[in-house]
Amino acid sequence: MALLESLLQRGRRAGEFRSGVDAVQLYISIAALGYFYLSNNHTLSTIFGRDLMQPRMLKQRLAHMTDLVLGYLST
Repeated sequence: MALLESLLQRGRRAGEFRSGVDAVQLYISIAALGYFYLSNNHTLSTIFGRDLMQPRMLKQRLAHMTDLVLGYLST
């Protein structure tokens, strides 16, 4: 948590991250984004007719998660 707090502080000082972000809530959100995808990959792959564990799909998921988190943090 100290590392995440430090990162958030640096981002705020640089004017790139908004203020008022709770590091614990952010951590839980990031963990949830990754956990749900991985823990439900068989069901989601069946529903959507895609192998969500293919390297290309994992790369897309990481990019999407990154966009979501940075979009939330950005000023």
